[in-house]
Amino acid sequence: MPFIIQWIDRVYGEQELISLNTPAGKLVLSIYQDVIVNVDWAQADNLALSGEHPIQQQLAEYWTNPHSPIPINLLRQGSGYRHVVWAALCQIPLGETISYSALAKKITSAARAVGNACRDNPYPVFIPCHRVIAASGIGGYCGQTEGEFMTIKRRLLAYEATFKNDCRPID
Repeated sequence: MPFIIQWIDRVYGEQELISLNTPAGKLVLSIYQDVIVNVDWAQADNLALSGEHPIQQQLAEYWTNPHSPIPINLLRQGSGYRHVVWAALCQIPLGETISYSALAKKITSAARAVGNACRDNPYPVFIPCHRVIAASGIGGYCGQTEGEFMTIKRRLLAYEATFKNDCRPID
């Protein structure tokens, strides 16, 4: 994914909750000024959300051209190990998947530990944990192996698969 992540150590200001529609569902971002501190999939339509934020336009453009790089600021969270796994997730090309065990082998770890780091990912979509699958099937997503989150994972993978062999130049 062409997100250019800048890790930020501290945030200031007031929290804003913004949402955007994606091909997989409604995504809710918790932001302090220009730093995203959490991302989640909306489970209800009755959230108290703020108005417009510049990142909404950037991300709307991403869904039409996922090859365009987008700089984002994320609050640094998680352990050093989590950051190793999350960095490896960001190297999985758009439209491709890798198994938990294959990713674990790449970073000299264990599949279960990789799965735990994926489950603890506070930035789904930006850190593409949905691209990691089980050796015997689709695996889990956001700590679930069935239900709405699995529908979201399938939608994300299907959406990205349409761009796998797309060789459009980066704008």
